[in-house]
Amino acid sequence: MVYSAKNHVLHLADKSMDYVTFGRGEKPLVMIPGLGDGLATVRGMAQSLSFLYRRLGRAYKVYVFSRMNELPVGCSTRDMAGDLARAMTALGLTQTPVLGISQGGMIAQWLTLDFPAKVSRMILAVTAARANELSKERVGYWMTLAQADQYQDLMADIGQHSYSSRTYACLKYPYKLMDFFGKIKNKERLLIQAQACQEHDARAELARIFCPTLIVGAEKDDVLGLEASYELNRIIENSRLIVLPDCGHALYEKNKEFQQLVLEFLESNQ
Repeated sequence: MVYSAKNHVLHLADKSMDYVTFGRGEKPLVMIPGLGDGLATVRGMAQSLSFLYRRLGRAYKVYVFSRMNELPVGCSTRDMAGDLARAMTALGLTQTPVLGISQGGMIAQWLTLDFPAKVSRMILAVTAARANELSKERVGYWMTLAQADQYQDLMADIGQHSYSSRTYACLKYPYKLMDFFGKIKNKERLLIQAQACQEHDARAELARIFCPTLIVGAEKDDVLGLEASYELNRIIENSRLIVLPDCGHALYEKNKEFQQLVLEFLESNQ
């Protein structure tokens, strides 16, 4: 079921940001997507996101924010957090729970550090405090493929490493069909966001996070690795770590369980 799903464009000075809203709840929940935002923003995705995250939409009004449409070369995850903070201010969002997935979790870290009044609780899903050797290898290869306009190879490699082997075996043929007809819409945007992932390192600052924090790791994460979630849990004092078994980086295999964890955390006393 689709809960009041709407597509929006927010204009901030000379820049713009695509975002979607859905949900029948009165309380807001901010979501920050991962590096897939470099392939395509959330423009036009309100209904599909509403269906995918319908369990969250039953309890919350969910805001899903893309990065700015005009991303300058060298834009960091910290810069992206500043852009998001301005968007939240424009929409009157303050003391809001924030869910960051993959690169979105990197942005959420800086949002909480630099704009603590914006965030009441934070969920960091399949993300990292820093670029580690595994993520540098994966993202670096994707950047190489993007620079060479090798869309089919790029999507195949993303799929292979984002899902568990069992799930990818079921998805590889739809992936191949999508690859055949697809192309990279904005190579520069993808490369800017990928480089921001490669340079992310918030370890020296994360001890300053005191809001309740849930860290969700995936047992079979082959993009960042499960150790990245353990590292976040060690550094962020007021955090709790839950690992989803038999689950890859994309969280596809455990979508229902993941949303239930988020809801339980948001309604808990932690």
